[in-house]
Amino acid sequence: MKLSIIVPVYNVEDYIAQCLNSLLDQDLGKDDYEIIIVNDGSNDSSDKIANEYVQEHENIQIINRENGGLSAARNTGLKNAKGEYVWFVDSDDWIEANSLNTLIRLLDKNELDVLCFGVKCYHNAEHIDSSNSPTEYVEQVMHGADFVSKVKMIPAAWAAVYRRSFLSENKLTFYEGILHEDEEFTPRAYFLANKIMYLHKHVYYYRQREGSIMKSARNAKRAVDYLTIADSLYDFALKHTKKGSDQYYYFMQRVNRQVVQSLYFNTGGMPPFALYREKKYFPLTFAKLKCKQKDKLKYILVNISPKLYSLIRKIQK
Repeated sequence: MKLSIIVPVYNVEDYIAQCLNSLLDQDLGKDDYEIIIVNDGSNDSSDKIANEYVQEHENIQIINRENGGLSAARNTGLKNAKGEYVWFVDSDDWIEANSLNTLIRLLDKNELDVLCFGVKCYHNAEHIDSSNSPTEYVEQVMHGADFVSKVKMIPAAWAAVYRRSFLSENKLTFYEGILHEDEEFTPRAYFLANKIMYLHKHVYYYRQREGSIMKSARNAKRAVDYLTIADSLYDFALKHTKKGSDQYYYFMQRVNRQVVQSLYFNTGGMPPFALYREKKYFPLTFAKLKCKQKDKLKYILVNISPKLYSLIRKIQK
C-alpha cells in the first residue's frame, strides 16, 4: 500500500463529509491508499457520519479512542498506518481532487522522505488565498539542513507527505498534551529529512473557522504550551546543529517565535514572567537572524522585560 491518510476527528459534523469526499475523489486506486479516521471522543454526529463512509468504502477504517487531543489522535493513526507514506489531513480541511497520483509519483521518483506543497487558506467562499509558498527551490531535492535554512515552509504537518519509515527511524511523533504541536514537529521533521522537496502546487485547503484551536482565546494553557515548544526546539538545535550555523539560527528563530507567542497569550502571569528569564535561550538571540525589523524590535523588548512585552501586547489587543 502506498499511502495512509490519517484524519483525526473531534466534533466536526459540519465539515467531515467534505473532507472525506475530497479524499475519495482521487486518481489513485483504492487498493493503493487507506483513510484512517481517528475519532477522538467526539460527542456530536461526527462518528455517525464517519461510520457511514466506512460502510460504503473498503479503504476507510475508523478507530475510536477517548479524547486525548490532536497529537494523540495523529499518533494513534500513525501506529495503525500500513502505507509507505503518511499524510495527516485535518477533518475540517480538504484536498485538491486527483492530486494523490502526482504526490506519490514524485515521492517514488525522487526517493523522498518529505514532500511539501502549496496550501490555500479558505476563509469563506469569497475569500480564498494562497499561503506564502517558496518559489526559488521548486522541485529541487534538498537535504533537510539546507531546506530549513533556505526554504520558507509553513510549520504545518498537513502541508507535507512523509515516508513512514523515515518517521519511525527518527522517532518522529507528535508531542502529546500540547496545543500547536505542528510547530514542534515540523521543524524537526524537515531538518532530519535526507531528501525533501517542495512542489509548487496547491493541493491542500486549510479552513480558518471560528471556534478552531487557532482562533481560540488567550489563556494560560496556550502560553505554557508555546514555552514547552520553545524548550523542545532549543534542545533539538543544541543536539543537531552547530552553534552559529544557518540551521542553528533557523531554530532560534522558531524558538523566539514561541516565546513571543507565549507572552502574547500570557494574560495573568502564568507561566510566571520570571520563568522566561531562567530559560537557557534567554536573552533571545536575534542579531544574525534573517527576520523583519519589527520582529527584532519585539525580541529587544522581550529581553528588556518579558512582563512589559506581555502588557503592551495585551493593550494592543
